[in-house]
Amino acid sequence: MSIDHRSDRPVYLQIADELRMQINSGEFGPGAKLPSEATLTAHYGVTRLTVRRALAVLAAEGLTESAPGKGVFVRTVAPVMRLGNNRFSRAARREGKGAFAAEAERLGLEWQQEDLELVTVDMPPQIRDVLGEDRAVVKRRRMILAGTPTQLADSYLPFSVADVIGYAAGNTAPGGVYGLLEQHGHRIARFREEIRVRPATPEEAIALDLPYAAPVAALVRVAIDQDGRAVEYFDSVAAGDKHVYVYEFDAPDD
Repeated sequence: MSIDHRSDRPVYLQIADELRMQINSGEFGPGAKLPSEATLTAHYGVTRLTVRRALAVLAAEGLTESAPGKGVFVRTVAPVMRLGNNRFSRAARREGKGAFAAEAERLGLEWQQEDLELVTVDMPPQIRDVLGEDRAVVKRRRMILAGTPTQLADSYLPFSVADVIGYAAGNTAPGGVYGLLEQHGHRIARFREEIRVRPATPEEAIALDLPYAAPVAALVRVAIDQDGRAVEYFDSVAAGDKHVYVYEFDAPDD
């Protein structure tokens, strides 16, 4: 592709467009090294500053990463995690699998969960309003898919519930926290989810190995038992380029 200097599109964006196309087509596959700044400068007949601006666009999009002294490489992206309605099935819990494990195994992917913290906290106002108590037990963890960190997940349980079922003491059950809740009479009747897309905070970018301010999906899920009580507030941040959320539901009659 030659640069069109008559175009309204800036030259550095035209260069970024071509490199992006080459990455998406597989010409430069995951882990491949892009041509050096000097090579790109000569190829396009532009200044090194223009090339650097083009490469910065690709880095901001999460397509590339730099290795000091080595060059710019196409990011190796973990396989996409498809999260559908059936990830909360009781069949999976009977097999001893939580939602993340069930989905990863369905896709044939290796997975790992890092438990970071299990503590009792004063609830932030937005969580207190949902769970109806002042204190909660929260388990913080990081999910790793195919060797790549993909999600940060915090599960808040009302203290009165967590204490009775042993969650505060670190008790577990087949099927994760929902299996533990159902063992103690809190049959999960429904879920409510809210997803927002936003830039990662610096701390989230470090934990998920993402470029600065890369897009993440911030998902909040509330689990509600047979009595209509909210028994879990799930607060997660997932790498935007590694997740596709898929939902299937009946069309309403009215």
